[in-house]
Amino acid sequence: MTWSAPKRFATILLAVLGVTYPVLVYFGLSVFSPQIILIGLLIIVLLRAVTFVFAKRYAAAGLAVLVAGIVTIGGVASELLAIRFYPVIVSLTMGSVFTVTLFTDKPMVERLARMRMPDLDDYSIAYTRKLTKIWIGFFVTNALIAGWTALYANMEIWTLYNGLISYILMGLLFIGEWPVRRMLRARHDRKTANGTESP
Repeated sequence: MTWSAPKRFATILLAVLGVTYPVLVYFGLSVFSPQIILIGLLIIVLLRAVTFVFAKRYAAAGLAVLVAGIVTIGGVASELLAIRFYPVIVSLTMGSVFTVTLFTDKPMVERLARMRMPDLDDYSIAYTRKLTKIWIGFFVTNALIAGWTALYANMEIWTLYNGLISYILMGLLFIGEWPVRRMLRARHDRKTANGTESP
């Protein structure tokens, strides 16, 4: 499906709003009530679902609707807590998606890797499965820390972690994995060349 410029712009804008969400909440609460911000969050999430539908990514659209439903239910109990728990829901959703793919032929990281390299050898396939598990661990850990900030930390700490530190940690994992992968691959190739690779 060919996307028009407005649709692409809307997709990018919604993605940016999602990434900057904690900072927007921090400054937004000084101007708007938690109810208004919660409504704005739900609109953004549902609009994201619409963009997924246009892109024919129906599973992602369904997940976005599910997230909106969870946030809505949480908002009935506490609008402010629902707002602060949104990063937790996102991390748990991502972790769940990655976990589900472990029970398929192609874990999530393998699917992403095949977009660049369609032909993966057995070693690479096994490596992507292990890396998928590492990302699951990251999302779960991130959700636990984000949950702590939502329940016990002030808005400054909540914003700092969810709006900056969590992204830095994600970037470190993403970038730091590359040299580790190269090192492990080189060691594997040396063992294979020397005929010492384990069966």
